[in-house]
This record gives sequence, C-alpha cells and structure tokens, in this order.
Amino acid sequence: MRIEGYKEVFDKHNGVIKLSDFTKEGFHNTVLDNLIEKGYVMKIKTGYYEWQYKEPVSDAVIIGKLFPEGIICLESALYLYGYTDRTPMAWHIAVSKNKTKSKYNIDYPPMKFYFIIERYLEIGKTTVTFEGHEMRVFDRDRTICDVLRYENKMDKEVFNKAIRAYVKDSKKNINHLIEYAKKMDIEKKVRRTIGMWL
Repeated sequence: MRIEGYKEVFDKHNGVIKLSDFTKEGFHNTVLDNLIEKGYVMKIKTGYYEWQYKEPVSDAVIIGKLFPEGIICLESALYLYGYTDRTPMAWHIAVSKNKTKSKYNIDYPPMKFYFIIERYLEIGKTTVTFEGHEMRVFDRDRTICDVLRYENKMDKEVFNKAIRAYVKDSKKNINHLIEYAKKMDIEKKVRRTIGMWL
C-alpha cells in the first residue's frame, strides 16, 4: 500500500492511534515497525503511535487518546484560563488514586500526574477547546480550590497572580467556589484568602 493509505488511517484518528485501531483496519503491526523505521510514525508509548506530520499533533489529541480519564488541573488549567502567562513545563493532570501508576509513564508530551481520591475527580469537571480539540479540565472555581490546597507547592508569584486573575474574572462563580471548598474541606481557607481580595 502507498504511504497515503496508511496516513489516512491516522488522519481518521486525529494523527494518534492505538495498535488495535491499526489492526482493525486490517494491517499487521509489523507495518507500524516499518513506518517507524522510515520516519513516518513515532511510538509514543507501548501500543500508541503518532503520525509525523509537518505540524506536530496537538498535545490535546495525545492526552485525550492516551489518558481519556485524565483531567487538566492546577498550572495547566491556570494557563488555559489565562490566569498565568507562564507556559507550564508539563501538563498537570488529575487521575484516580486507584489507577496503576505505571500506566502513566510517558516521555512526551511532558506530564505531571496528580493521583487524587475518586470523589474529588467529579468536582467542577468540565471541558474546554484547545487547539481545536476538546479537553477535560476542572472549571475556574475548582482550579482555584486546588491552587489554595496546593499553595505550599506552588510558585508564590504564580499563586498570587492566579488569585488576583480569578477575583477579576467576570466568569467566576463564588457560589460554586464555596460549594467545592466545602466538599474538599478547605472552606475556611478559601473564605479567608478570597475574602481578602473581594
């Protein structure tokens, strides 16, 4: 088959496929080895492959394909909402504490995983569009709860700028913020910190 035919299979999956996607199309996995050898395809991690387009595949596609259960959080969420102008060095992603950690070993794109308890994963979950693709992310109010929860692990400047940006944001929802804070046992801290700015 011509290279265009293999590329079409990847095109159908936004440039990233699972090995099972490829074999369902009737191709043997040795074809992938050949495509990798010729530089058309790159292996992302075991069982996942990316076509090497002139323009790289969006991180949003790779994250969505490899970790559909993951939720963008903390500094990556701050960046998506414009609460920080620092591009995070890695994608910050929340996943269930019950998942096998070895599943999340990946070199590219760089990712930092937060293993959190299941009931916290549902609080403030939403989606945003990034580079034309949908990504699961915690909403603004939940993100600020996380920022306050992890204050000691965050850069002070990023922390302060995020709080100020949130307070000025017309899309914030203080009722949601307090509701989430209660569920996450940080209501006092949220009221004390955000109260200073309102």
